[in-house]
Amino acid sequence: MTNTRRLFAVLALLALAASACGPAPAETPLAPASGGASSQPSPTAAPSDVPFAPVAWPASGSACGSGGSSVAGSRLGRVQAVDARTVVFTLCVSDGAFLARLAHPSMGIVDAADLARIAADPSAIRDVSGHGSYRVAQWGTDNVELARVGAASSSAAAPTLILRWAADPATRTADLVKANVDGIDAPTPDGLDSAATMPSLAVVGRSLLATTVLGFGKGAAFADVRVRRAIASGIDTGALAQAFPAGAAAADHLVPCDVPAGCAGSAFRAFNGPASVAALQGVKFNFGASYPLTIPDAPIPGLPDPAGVAAALRDQMAANLGLAVQVQTMPADQFRAAVDGGTIVGLFLDGVAAGLADPSAFYGPLFLDHPKSLAAQRASSAVRGLLTAAATSGTAARQAAYAAAATRLRDSVPVAPLVHPGAETIFRADVVNAATSPLGADPLGVMTAGDRGQVVFEQATAPAGGWCGALPSADAYRLCGLVTDGLYGYAAGSLEPTPRLATACTANADATVWTCRLRQARTGSGLLLDAADVVATIRAMADPTDPVHEALGDAAFTAWTDLFGLVPGSLLHPAPTPTPTPGATPAASAPASTTPASGSPAPGATPGPSRSAASNSAP
Repeated sequence: MTNTRRLFAVLALLALAASACGPAPAETPLAPASGGASSQPSPTAAPSDVPFAPVAWPASGSACGSGGSSVAGSRLGRVQAVDARTVVFTLCVSDGAFLARLAHPSMGIVDAADLARIAADPSAIRDVSGHGSYRVAQWGTDNVELARVGAASSSAAAPTLILRWAADPATRTADLVKANVDGIDAPTPDGLDSAATMPSLAVVGRSLLATTVLGFGKGAAFADVRVRRAIASGIDTGALAQAFPAGAAAADHLVPCDVPAGCAGSAFRAFNGPASVAALQGVKFNFGASYPLTIPDAPIPGLPDPAGVAAALRDQMAANLGLAVQVQTMPADQFRAAVDGGTIVGLFLDGVAAGLADPSAFYGPLFLDHPKSLAAQRASSAVRGLLTAAATSGTAARQAAYAAAATRLRDSVPVAPLVHPGAETIFRADVVNAATSPLGADPLGVMTAGDRGQVVFEQATAPAGGWCGALPSADAYRLCGLVTDGLYGYAAGSLEPTPRLATACTANADATVWTCRLRQARTGSGLLLDAADVVATIRAMADPTDPVHEALGDAAFTAWTDLFGLVPGSLLHPAPTPTPTPGATPAASAPASTTPASGSPAPGATPGPSRSAASNSAP
């Protein structure tokens, strides 16, 4: 047993002894660990409601290109506040995943008055008053207190939430073992091992909405679909998941089952080593040759440890199939170009991670975005179905389209799904309704911590404020997701989009126009929601010339870029020869993926050099 393990064991015994011999631990006080004074939100004058007037962004024309085509990856052409309760979104392309985009934590709506405050003083983002179940009560040097708005409800069980942060995972783990906090994110591996043996603690998994895949490159050896099927079923994916950080799970579909329609259609064939060997022998596969297994030289989305996974897979192929492979590395940028261009030789490991809880965010990068890749060419029978599903808005129709496409992918095996990477959190065992979110916005409000009147959670980094639209990280979403609501959102433990500030959003026949009706809602400071607030929030994220966007900078809005694409300012007022607006960041240079400055896992994405965390694929 290591010294660290001994420390945790001793601390656990002390904690258990204390609980057995004395009163329960006192509620954690909101006080900085360093002894500094906690601070109230900035003393800014309370904003006031602005009378509603119809408004649109862009004011005229469209952010789409000529003929309705998407420019620089933009999906949104125009958003209009038709009346106080009605918002109309006109898209550049058909989008059946639009509700999933609206449900993303970054799509929280902020009142226009608060946006004006942020434009004048970016620090005002700390005390934004949203439409969520909690408001920021006060900030400390290593914690923030959230107070429930109104009476207890299914989404706001605890009257008080305290979010703490400590960069060192050992510190977080020790704080939990000593019962100073009720839950922690990203514990140490030793902490997870210890927690598994302690009845006072409970480990809760977190899906990262990612998939590691085995790809089949150039060469006659893997051109035969029977060979690809045999190799795919000759891999014990359950055992391979042990080569990943804790929380990973074997994959039998390309899309995790957390995602609606993710497990539609036939699963890939289960592990059967002897049958796989017999199938390879039946097609006279050359067992005497050695085959390259190419990996990137750095982690990429969906593949957090290329070398470790490759070594485990190499050993499995030798033991299960009698197949000799040689692992070789390639610079990550060259690797991506070779995979996307269909030039890679032999076998390779790849991955995809999604910041959007929709199958299109997985299938797009693998089969639709790069038509020259061998995977795309071998999936030709499924591509039409994937395009149809991506453009279909009806739940049943999307389910059927993705099921048909998934079954074709199982049969053609353009790639073989291996593992869904994951992560884990730890809670005290008496925390009721403990749950996590793949997108980072953990539903702390639904939890109750024994007989304590508050829930205390500790993460790696400090959140910056209450508006998720400008805070693209998992640690930020954990706070702002409780303060600001979007038109749609997710219930605890679900990734099915459900109405929040909207009563419903309905699509036209081709899913290019979505009309949303708003419910009556007020912010924690009493501001009344209207459609103009929705337009103002969208413009702040999408328009580089908007005062809020300029005040916070392009880097604050990478989540929007991943979901909808960034529209260059020049496109807001189309001209015969567009000229970029001075100071505006073209969409082509915008960040390709949401990479949080956090010790926690990214919201559904593993940081990587090339493949975007949220696909913009569309027909």
